[in-house]
Amino acid sequence: GASQKGLGNLEEAIEAYNKAISIKPDYAQAYNNLGVALQCQGKLEQAIEAYNKALSINPENAEAYYNLGNVFRDQGKLEQAKEAFNKAVHANPSLAIAYNNLGVLLQDQGNLKEAIEAFNKALSINPDDSKYWNNLFFPLQALKVQVGFNEDLSHLHPKDNGSNYAKILHQILNYKVHRGREDQGIYFEQVLQSLSKVENRTVVNPRFSDSSDEQPHLSDKMVALVHFGRSGTGLMHSLIDGHPEVSTLPSIYFSEYFDRSTWEKIISAGWDGMVDRFIEIYDVLFDATSSVPVTSRSTTLIYNIGVKEGMANLGAERNEVLGVDKKIFRSELTSLLNCYEEMDAFIFFKLVHVAYDRAINDHNSKSLIFYHIHNPEAYAQLNFTRFNPDTNWVMMVREPIQSCESWIRQKLPKKNYFAVVTVIIQMLFEIDNVVYSDKNCVGVRLEDLKNKPRKTIPAICKWMGISENEQLYEMTAQGKKWWGDPASPDYSKDGMNPFGKTSIKRKTGTIFSEKDQFILQTLFYPFSVRFGYTKENSERFKDDLQKIRPMLDDLFDFERTFIEQTDADTKTFTKSVSYLYLRSGLIERWHTLDEFHTYPNMISALKIN
Repeated sequence: GASQKGLGNLEEAIEAYNKAISIKPDYAQAYNNLGVALQCQGKLEQAIEAYNKALSINPENAEAYYNLGNVFRDQGKLEQAKEAFNKAVHANPSLAIAYNNLGVLLQDQGNLKEAIEAFNKALSINPDDSKYWNNLFFPLQALKVQVGFNEDLSHLHPKDNGSNYAKILHQILNYKVHRGREDQGIYFEQVLQSLSKVENRTVVNPRFSDSSDEQPHLSDKMVALVHFGRSGTGLMHSLIDGHPEVSTLPSIYFSEYFDRSTWEKIISAGWDGMVDRFIEIYDVLFDATSSVPVTSRSTTLIYNIGVKEGMANLGAERNEVLGVDKKIFRSELTSLLNCYEEMDAFIFFKLVHVAYDRAINDHNSKSLIFYHIHNPEAYAQLNFTRFNPDTNWVMMVREPIQSCESWIRQKLPKKNYFAVVTVIIQMLFEIDNVVYSDKNCVGVRLEDLKNKPRKTIPAICKWMGISENEQLYEMTAQGKKWWGDPASPDYSKDGMNPFGKTSIKRKTGTIFSEKDQFILQTLFYPFSVRFGYTKENSERFKDDLQKIRPMLDDLFDFERTFIEQTDADTKTFTKSVSYLYLRSGLIERWHTLDEFHTYPNMISALKIN
């Protein structure tokens, strides 16, 4: 049952758990696991029944209390959820995840300092869990609205009582809390220095000898692709795919490869197990229909990612599945590894590209690696940056309101206000990310790629240092026709036309009212001027900036609509961490613009002749 659950096969998991219960009716853990599977299916009442059955067998089952708390939270029964979480930590004071979820519940109620205290308790038990550190950031950031933006919040941080890894996570928390500020570069450098000192985890080849084969040539040049909302990174990747001078792995499977946990899993079975562990973790690379999940931001697991990314319906008839022969890949990567005395995550990543190219029978000489890192968590991006500080970054950009609405539109069906908030804040801060400052970094307008590909693509090639060829004007994956992102509303309209105009002609206003757009357009103004989305008018911008400041303290129209559609209580809504987190980010961006009239680390536009 647990194995089937891990693969996302919930019906099979439930069947197995029920068989276990039929064999042993007083098996509390089986009832608990059954409840988890039912909860994943959205069958909340049945899940509650299963958890209560587990607790009737074992009243001190902390895990069942914890799971019961999660169901109550999903149902909006917050006080019952809080009671269940408190019973969980009473039954098992070392159950860190219960403290964590209690913290999530408290912050949703607007009890920010209590939430911070709960997250700190979780970290005192398990200081190496990045999820708890990620969660702690949000109430800390939101608290700035209540205590002031110049207030030092370090006294609310956890104590340095963990490993070196925990200390790095603490530094990343500091880096995130100070993002967009003048001193962010200080925290950025501190994290990179600590990562370089601590995270050089290498594995030694037990059979290496001086007579081992010569190491292969590995490209030192790397281009990393990131997104700005829904801005066409899939399109860009599909155009670069198949270029004879470029080595690239398909889709966004590897966005979190440079997270510490990934390398720990790969090396967990020692040198001889590295190749097989990699194949297990990234099973979707070898069969796009695989349901084995891939880790995304905040340790979220994405199931069936190959299917979701359109990698299972390739080719002229849309009936080809992207894949790689595991046997050939295993042989090639094993052979490459044998040339090395020791191995780290970065060299291994490069060797994966070489083995992949050989496995698909691509023997062209590669001058660079194109890495679709897409939307990485801070740790993964920073760790990658310290491995390869000379990375050339390319960001796909799009008119900001249109891009933001397009991204949010994916979140609205789930009525996840927090997800909507993080989209807005991430876009406003990503254009000013210190990671890209003082680097060979450009933004490519989706509009230019669509409207004038014969000018834009040569400019991209010149910037990347590769030759132009006709393959760059076709969307492919492993040389097979790629039909675009199935989640896109333009999927059935533009189809295989890389330069269809539907997406860039979409009208704004489906989510943001005119007032909402005025506020966001003012905050995006320096970016919009730099990328040609609006004409420069500095005097009007300064006036608009002053006009929007009091508006930031009030509800957006899209928030009022959200409250109406979800029957939320306005007072409770405006106390939530999501609401305060949005205000905190918007007001910090406002202060930066009020002081500098621009964003100091803002990304530059690709020059097109």
